[in-house]
Amino acid sequence: MTPAFTTAGDLFGSWLADMEGGKKPARFALPEPFAGLDVRPGRVLMFGGAPGSGKTAALLQLGTDLLRLNDAARLLVANVEMAPALLGERIVSRLSGVPLTALTDRTLTLDQLARVRTAVGALRPIAGRLAFLQPPFALEHVAAAGTAFGAGVLMLDYVQRFTVGDGRQEKRDQLEAAATVLRRFADAGAAVLVASAVARQKSNHGSTYTGLNLASFRGSSELEYGADSAYLFAPGDGGVVTLACEKNRYAAVADIVTRFDPTTQRFEPAPAGLTGFDRAAPARRRKGG
Repeated sequence: MTPAFTTAGDLFGSWLADMEGGKKPARFALPEPFAGLDVRPGRVLMFGGAPGSGKTAALLQLGTDLLRLNDAARLLVANVEMAPALLGERIVSRLSGVPLTALTDRTLTLDQLARVRTAVGALRPIAGRLAFLQPPFALEHVAAAGTAFGAGVLMLDYVQRFTVGDGRQEKRDQLEAAATVLRRFADAGAAVLVASAVARQKSNHGSTYTGLNLASFRGSSELEYGADSAYLFAPGDGGVVTLACEKNRYAAVADIVTRFDPTTQRFEPAPAGLTGFDRAAPARRRKGG
């Protein structure tokens, strides 16, 4: 093996030249309520939460809004649980304000149909830059499809269901290998958005999804170590959902407080005055690096 290393002289010489050049690093613009997310090439962002907490809806909203605000962006969505048509219905429900059930059951009124047509028209400028992965749901296939499509943003929902290699390894070994592959995607220049299952927490009343923390990402500690940022969806009263930031490698740890409408799969900024968890709640241990 040929030894490989970089001297500090080489590193700081190129780094200083880059700083003096004044060119800002690429970062994808996002609207509220997700404007605080640092989505850029080379980063892995992980999102966990209980089933039904809104992870898929949030990622679809984040992804489509990213495409609308960043003309050069291309997104590959790899969702193991829903067919592309069902994902499309969720996107259209959010943009049109038409309840998702009216779309899935085909019970649209004339007014709702008009709103759906308007939403589909609004999606046409980004439709050629949005692709949905078809089976098999293997990370090698994600890499091949992402390369063929020219995707700079990869969305995996959810990571525990993807295979690596022949898929015969133990689940923990599979997830450790997956964490390594996700990092390779990022090192190759992709922004990687990952939904993750979480493990129930034990309590005096049995197992529950209350009190999730960084160790709750299911399957392997490599997932939490490999992510640059990690958020957990924490539902509250009145539709409030806090994206609790459990790790942020490059910036301050900051929660994102939203309100989620499951009827139309829409996240909005939380009402004024809501800034995070109830102060009476136990403090959470977090990582900033």
